[in-house]
Amino acid sequence: MNQREKSSDEFRQKLIPQLKGKLWFCLEHQVKNELPPGVNYSPKFINALVELTFTQLVELGGDLEAFARHAGRETIVVEDLMLMLRKSPELQSLLRQKLEKEVGASGASGASTTARSSKR
Repeated sequence: MNQREKSSDEFRQKLIPQLKGKLWFCLEHQVKNELPPGVNYSPKFINALVELTFTQLVELGGDLEAFARHAGRETIVVEDLMLMLRKSPELQSLLRQKLEKEVGASGASGASTTARSSKR
């Protein structure tokens, strides 16, 4: 392992606990908002959610990177995510609606241009 790989690995090892901490905060907030009043949960439950979610996000990121690399790109685009969601047409539809709404609200066409250019 060369020096660059070693420093990159050290950076990742420092970053992972920070990411999990932020994920913990977000998930705990979400659980508090979604559960009816009076329903309790333990820190072990939140920790299990954090570990499950983190693992899923790492897998998702790896798959998206692979799709972009396979297409000869270094950047992940919307179509990579749509490919990932190909077995969830309802989720694809909701995401497309959200993207169209965002693009329409901002007046920019960057997201739709990126999606179209990736099909070439």
